[in-house]
Amino acid sequence: MKFITCLFFLSASLLSAEPVFIPWSYTEKDLFPSAIISTATVDWNGDEENAEDKKTEYDPKLKKQEVPIYGEENGWLAVEMTGLPKGAVVEVEISVDGFMRPSKWKGTVSKVNRDGEALIFPKTAWDYAALLKVRQQRPVNATFKVTVDGEELPEQTETCIMKSLNDCPFYVLLDEDGEEFDDFSWLFAAYVNENHPLVDSILKEALQSGLVTGFTGYQSEDPKEVMVQVFAIWNVLQRRGIKYSDVSTTTPSKFVVSQTVRFMDDSVAATQANCVDGSVLMASILRKIGINAYLVMVPGHCFLAFDSGEGEEDGIVGLETTMLGNNSLKPVKDLPKLPQKARNQEFQASFKTFSNAIDAGNASLEEHAEALDSGEDPNIQLISISDARELGIMPIATGQEK
Repeated sequence: MKFITCLFFLSASLLSAEPVFIPWSYTEKDLFPSAIISTATVDWNGDEENAEDKKTEYDPKLKKQEVPIYGEENGWLAVEMTGLPKGAVVEVEISVDGFMRPSKWKGTVSKVNRDGEALIFPKTAWDYAALLKVRQQRPVNATFKVTVDGEELPEQTETCIMKSLNDCPFYVLLDEDGEEFDDFSWLFAAYVNENHPLVDSILKEALQSGLVTGFTGYQSEDPKEVMVQVFAIWNVLQRRGIKYSDVSTTTPSKFVVSQTVRFMDDSVAATQANCVDGSVLMASILRKIGINAYLVMVPGHCFLAFDSGEGEEDGIVGLETTMLGNNSLKPVKDLPKLPQKARNQEFQASFKTFSNAIDAGNASLEEHAEALDSGEDPNIQLISISDARELGIMPIATGQEK
């Protein structure tokens, strides 16, 4: 339940006999387009309703001194009310210049706690097209308006930072000591895009290389055939000249840990990829051909993993994608011009690197097996792309898509 553990950072809450409010943001003064876009259809609580104005007799009852929620409980912005009388008619409006149209909630506050507190979320009307264009962080004004029983409270405006679309939140700290946190590592799955048109062109080149005659995923029920398909993709990315580039830092945030991630078209166009970029790129292509892919997060690093088959006895294979740039190979279009011996030598060199990358990935999986299984360390996570899609995490569509 995302909102239950949210932080109240924008202002200090003051108890008052008269109704007052403070602006509220789940990610403090930083707003992340990547999170807003990719979770647009996610319902954090499933069939369970926690907003008081939406509850039925079957939903959880408000606990003693728990702050009641009203409105769109899956939102990122809200107002925290204090001093509200029970039964007050409240109107809330929130807007963000250039990115969110005035978003409103109006209703009767049927329940408040002892201090007259309530947290109210309007249904936010984000301009997703505008959010998709943010490639550099910038300041934005967020305006909060509240009316209680017909009386307008003083309007408040907060200057927030709209982060780059490439900034992916990793986890959100829930206290200043960093002992409590909400894990957001599954948001990296939003950068995996199996629908990107580049995927089809890369698969076409892999077929042209002659390493495979088709991509059938797990249909053969043979792990060796799965490995050949993965190698064919690895080989063609090497032939596109993808090199490792350690560009991952982002402007720090006090309470949100995030990392810069390139989109698929950016990595291919620049022929550069850091550990996350390369893993996202490979995962996108594997997803397209029906192979279950994972992003493996370990301290300071990310690599790819995939299921060798669909059976319970089939294991997970690690793949160290930073080793993609260890060979300099001719482009696929030049293969017919190469003598057979030179062609074989290139394939052998590429496969040797591929095998070493698997060894490195498997060794890391084994080293972190216990922590990956528990999932309690935010720096060590196994992110299933399939599970993220089931949760509702959508791929972020980038500008070069048709």
